[in-house]
Amino acid sequence: MVTEARTTLYQNLTWPEISEAAHDGTPVVIPIGATEQHGHHLPVCTDWVLPERILLEASRHRHFLVGPFIPFGYRSRPGSGGGQHIPGTVSLRATTFMSTLEDVLGELIRTGFTKIVLYNWHFENSGFVYEPAFMVSDRHPDVKIVVIEDVNPEYTPERVGQIWPDEFPGLALEHAAVIETSLWMHHCPDLVRIGGIAPDRPQRVVNHDVLPIDPRLSTASGALSSPVPASADKGKLLTQWFVERILNVLADEFPTTAGATG
Repeated sequence: MVTEARTTLYQNLTWPEISEAAHDGTPVVIPIGATEQHGHHLPVCTDWVLPERILLEASRHRHFLVGPFIPFGYRSRPGSGGGQHIPGTVSLRATTFMSTLEDVLGELIRTGFTKIVLYNWHFENSGFVYEPAFMVSDRHPDVKIVVIEDVNPEYTPERVGQIWPDEFPGLALEHAAVIETSLWMHHCPDLVRIGGIAPDRPQRVVNHDVLPIDPRLSTASGALSSPVPASADKGKLLTQWFVERILNVLADEFPTTAGATG
């Protein structure tokens, strides 16, 4: 992992190494996340650390650069991220988030990158990733930007049975629950507060938002469904599925030829 992180993590590279990768046509995949509460048991960096770990794993199978990551996202909502009323979350307004992403894209293009993937982990960012990508693409039609606003793999009935053998709460309630807890257990178990893992569920589950925030749409812990069934083995399996998804996207959008590195 040390060698791979040194050669593929954007923040670990020197500027000549980055310049060389850009002009060699190497794709760069940007983990886009948030600094958001993830219950009593997971750190607030979950939404950018986990996609970075998955992309690092994927880069073992095909060469691309991972990063620079975006650690702040759009406002947390009670029914998908627990909500802004829970301490620890640091969010951006939509316009700030989009301007930040637009500037980052512009800087990568100035460096010479022409193959860029936006890999979004934070649900509330959805819709706000495409807009800056569209604006930048309008100015740089020679640059290909791939927008993945939902990085989840397909959860077939067989896969659902492997991860949630008793009850599948639905992806909308998977915040700080089985998926993210299992991934942390696999990639960095030391940062999981095992004592904080407990069942929880919202008092209300609806398909709309309410302002001022109705705390019944969230939970006391911040986890929107039970993380109790999580395990490192499930995290390893989930990692394989996430990696497979990003590799398929890269193969579709940036096919390689024999001997090519990007």
